[in-house]
Amino acid sequence: MPREKPPRIAVFVSSCVLALVTGIGVAQQEPPQFGGVYAGLGERRQHLVDDWLRRFKGATGLALEPGPFYDESLAVSSKTTFDAVTHALMTTPLTDPAGAKMAGLPDALALIEQVEWISGAAPGARGDRQFRLYVHLIPAALETLARSREFKRGVDNTVFHKGYPSNYRAQGGTPSIQISIAPDGRRADIDVDYRSSSFPVAMFNGHMSAANSDVRAGDNVDRHSKRWAGLQNWWRGFLGVNLERAPADEKPSALALPTVPRAGKKSIDVMANDFLSAWLVEGDVHAAMGYVSERAYACIAQNADDPSVVDRMAPFQLMTNLKAAHDALGQRTALDGLIVGAGLAMPALKVVQQPHHARFVLYSVPDDVAAAFDCESRLAPGGAKKPARRYGNYFGSTFFVEGHPDQRVALLWGKDQGYWKIVSWTTGVDDARAPVAADKVTITRVKADPGFATAAQEFLQTWLIKKDYDAAFRYLSPATYACYDLARNPADPASTSPDDAGRRIRAGLERAGQLAGPARNLDAILVSAEPIHPAVRVMDHAHSRTFSLTSLPNAIGDAVECDARARGAIPPDPLPLEYGKAFGLTVRFGTGAGDPAVLRMLWRNENSAWRIRSYDLELP
Repeated sequence: MPREKPPRIAVFVSSCVLALVTGIGVAQQEPPQFGGVYAGLGERRQHLVDDWLRRFKGATGLALEPGPFYDESLAVSSKTTFDAVTHALMTTPLTDPAGAKMAGLPDALALIEQVEWISGAAPGARGDRQFRLYVHLIPAALETLARSREFKRGVDNTVFHKGYPSNYRAQGGTPSIQISIAPDGRRADIDVDYRSSSFPVAMFNGHMSAANSDVRAGDNVDRHSKRWAGLQNWWRGFLGVNLERAPADEKPSALALPTVPRAGKKSIDVMANDFLSAWLVEGDVHAAMGYVSERAYACIAQNADDPSVVDRMAPFQLMTNLKAAHDALGQRTALDGLIVGAGLAMPALKVVQQPHHARFVLYSVPDDVAAAFDCESRLAPGGAKKPARRYGNYFGSTFFVEGHPDQRVALLWGKDQGYWKIVSWTTGVDDARAPVAADKVTITRVKADPGFATAAQEFLQTWLIKKDYDAAFRYLSPATYACYDLARNPADPASTSPDDAGRRIRAGLERAGQLAGPARNLDAILVSAEPIHPAVRVMDHAHSRTFSLTSLPNAIGDAVECDARARGAIPPDPLPLEYGKAFGLTVRFGTGAGDPAVLRMLWRNENSAWRIRSYDLELP
């Protein structure tokens, strides 16, 4: 395959300028030890940083020193993303079918020729545009992956990873490395998936954008270390405060939590300042909790495998974290010199003038942007309709702890029983969006078969509105039973027989219906997930905004059958563009924000009856 030409100079310069704001970087040592600084990088990853800055100088004439650039200009979320992905790659060997090492390729990191971009945390961006590397692969990468025992070609990406349809995944279960490759065979996005795409819980986790690929989320670093030993948690912290060790297991005294902030009903700037004073200066975490809404507990639950249940200990876990952060900073007499206001380059945010601007920048946040930050919105089913661009209901306070400008903190404030309280938070915020432009994908649209459209609508209506799970289950062909073990949560038991698998799938349908809750119509809880795969034809029908119907190439249909996937079947290359025997339904549950997994179902017409033959979940 011919070597791709370098990116156009305009795009390249744009990406370089944006990188100065929030970061591209590479990391760490050989043997793998990580500290988030350039001086500790191994030679191979220093080379990637140096190469990037060399290309930057060639495009702009501006010379940057790698050390200061890496250490001072990159957001922590960019560094941790690179640390985790490169560490997973460099501790994954590449061997051929006979078990011999591949010549000149000591590990999967050797597949990367150049780094184009690192995308860390970017609230508001799609989940498949965060916590990943955009790279140029070596010319032999596709051939190597196809021959290696460590990676396997999976079902193509159809909804997420626009412009990168080919999906190669490391074997051995989660966590796993996913390499999504563009049609040119050279450009790719690489991330680590820490959570399984299990049915049905993953369909309701709108925070998959972080919990799935952010090594800092929940216990992801422990999951990482169990598979790829050697990654050090140098970033351990809470709300921008670095902790030398994890918070102690003991919980603060279970006093009744205050429901009224000690400042009373004051303006948002007074409330934000008093919360920070109570927490960081006085160490009075009990008083600080008076400024935390119960809605914010979802920011702890969102990182769990099943985020639908908020642990009753969440407030005390939060108090423990607040205390540990205060103790790590030591005794302070004032906020001045301790925290510094930090701006966010988001045009929708309106700066609020207030006397504490040096300590924290205060923004008026519109409802639609607030939903992207709000942990509870990400987890709540329903809310498929996007909030309006309306101001006055939310504010944001942003700051960083002195000496750590790469760890910006954003607190989202909303009204709770008439008081301004913290309803959500996020850390390590990046302003910019990854400027790696995906190839334009041309989608062919065709008219839906009326019978198929009716069957799909009736299935969803029976399942999610009428809650008739037995009737909904009858739409599934016995061929789907083999999908249970492919899509189940690893913690759930394996099936003991096809009939047992069928019973467990039926139970999953009922669990999903319960999680979705009552709804008067499908529009209230479902959102169309239109495919972006160039070979998939999108069907126009009356309910296109609620669920998507597609005509699939017959070869893709054959490859995504449950038994074919279990055997490791992949579509032929080149793909024969013959249609008429395989059809798809793609849909996701609406949440206020975030990217829950997309449910994909293969349908076929069997003896004049439309039946579901296969299903899976696609993650961001």
